[in-house]
Amino acid sequence: MRVERAIILDGYTDEPAGLGVPPYINTYPRLIAGVIWLKNKNAIVRYWTIDQFRADASRFLSEAKKSDLVVIIAGSEVPGKYIGGVPIRHSELERIALLLRDSRKILVGPAARYGLAHGGGSIAIEPSKYKYLFDEIVHGDVEEYLNELIDHGFEKARPWILRENYELANKAFILGAKIVQEHPCYGKNLVVEIETYRGCPRWITGGCSFCIEPRYGKPIMRNTEAIIKEVEVLYKLGVRHIRLGKQPDILTYMANNIGVEEFPKPNVEALEKLFKGIRLSAPGLITLHIDNVNPGTIAKHPDESIKALKVIVKYNTPGDVAALGIESFDPKVVKLNNLKTQPDESLEAIRVINKVGSIRGWNGLPYLLPGINLLYGLPGETKETFIINEEYLKKILNEGLLVRRVNIRQVAVLLNTPLWLKKADVHYIRSKHKKIYHVHRVRVMRFFDRVMLSRIVPVNTILYYLYTEKYVKSFTIARFPGSYPIAVKVPGKVELGRSISVRVLKHSSKSVLGKLIS
Repeated sequence: MRVERAIILDGYTDEPAGLGVPPYINTYPRLIAGVIWLKNKNAIVRYWTIDQFRADASRFLSEAKKSDLVVIIAGSEVPGKYIGGVPIRHSELERIALLLRDSRKILVGPAARYGLAHGGGSIAIEPSKYKYLFDEIVHGDVEEYLNELIDHGFEKARPWILRENYELANKAFILGAKIVQEHPCYGKNLVVEIETYRGCPRWITGGCSFCIEPRYGKPIMRNTEAIIKEVEVLYKLGVRHIRLGKQPDILTYMANNIGVEEFPKPNVEALEKLFKGIRLSAPGLITLHIDNVNPGTIAKHPDESIKALKVIVKYNTPGDVAALGIESFDPKVVKLNNLKTQPDESLEAIRVINKVGSIRGWNGLPYLLPGINLLYGLPGETKETFIINEEYLKKILNEGLLVRRVNIRQVAVLLNTPLWLKKADVHYIRSKHKKIYHVHRVRVMRFFDRVMLSRIVPVNTILYYLYTEKYVKSFTIARFPGSYPIAVKVPGKVELGRSISVRVLKHSSKSVLGKLIS
C-alpha cells in the first residue's frame, strides 16, 4: 500500500504508563509518522488533535478525504480531569468514522487493544464494537502493523502483531520526532513522553487485577543509547520538556532479574547511564521528569532503591513526582487484587522518597515527591476500606511527610484484564458505595489535600517558570510543564502562553492562589 498522504487524529491517551492529553504528547504519533516516513521519506503526514478537530471539523475532513490513510489514536484508560484538553468521546469517534466512511482508516492506541473507557467506574466499550467503522482495529503495536500494511496491504497485515524488540520502533521514534512540531503546544509547554520499556515485571504473577501493563507479557527493554539519541533529536527540534513516562516502574529499567523475580532489584548503574546521557545530550532541558515508581520495589530493595532515587534527583528537575500505584491501604483489597504492597510497605516507600527528594529546588518546588493513587470499586472493598485509607493518610500527615497529590478514582474495567471477568462485582460495589465514595473524596480534600499543598508550597513561596494556560472565570491558570503540576490561580487575565513567577498567597484543596511578581 503506497502512502503519499496520511493524517493522524490524536484523540488523546492516558494510560497507567503514558500521558497524552495536552500539554503532553504520547509515543503513538511519532511511531506512526516515523514508519510512514521510513517507507516514503516524501510522504505528507499531518497531525491533528481532537480539540483542533472540534474547532475546525470541515478543514480536517477535507484533508482526511484527500489522504491515503487516516490513523485515529484513542484510549483514556485512567481518565481524570484535564486542563489542557478533552479526550475523544465514544460519540465523536463514531461520528468521525462515519463521516470518513469512504476513507481508509484504522484505530490504534489503548481503545483498540483494551476498549474505550469513558470515566472512572465505567465498563470499557469493547474494540469489537468499532469494527464496522474502521478498516482495521490495531490491537498490536502500531509501528509493526503499519510496517506490514505499507508492505503488503490490508489483506496481509496482522493487526495483532507485537514487537519482539525495539529495532523498528527506535527508527520510527527518530524519523517521527519532527511530528511534535505540529502539536499546538510545540514551542510552548509541550511535554514529550519518552518510552524506556514496555510491560510490567509483575507479569509473572499476573500484576494488579485492573491494569493493562502486565498483559503485554514479559517486559522489553529499550536500549539506553536509543533513548538518549531520541532525546537529542527532540532537543535539536526545540523540545525542552521531557518525561520518562512510558514505564510502570522507572526503578526497574534494565533490572537484571526481570522474568525471575516479581520485584527485581534496581540497576543503579543503568539508571546513571541513562539520566547522565540525557543530560549530556540535552543540557538545556527545563523539565526532566519521571512517572511511575513501584512501591514494592522500594519495600523489597530499600538500599538499591535509595541509590536509584538519588540518581534521579541528581539529574532531574524540581517538581518531579514518583507516582506510586498504591491503590488501597486495605489489606483485604490488596490481597484479592494482587496489588503491589501491604499498607506499611507503602508507607515506608513514601518515607524513602521523602528522605531523598524533599529538598527544594530552583523553581520553588521539592525535587521529587511521591504521588498516591487510591482506587475504588475493586473486589474486597467494604465501607471499612474508606476508613482504613483515611487512617493511613492521617499517618502521613502526622509524620510530617510530603505527598504531591492523592488521586482518588473509581476503577475503569478494561478488556483482557482479570477484572473484566468480575465486572458485575465491580458494578455492584460501585453502586453500593456510591454515597460514601463521594463523601470520602470531599473529606480527603478537606483534611489532607489542603494541608499537604500548604506544606509543599507554603505561603510566600516564590514559584518560577509557571506557564499560563487558560482563563477560568476571573483567574488565569498557570502550571509548570511536567509531572502532575500544581495549578496556580492568578487573579485577572495574564497573557496566555508566557512564563511567569508567582508568590503563593493561599491554598485550596487542588490549587493555590498566587500573586504575579514577573
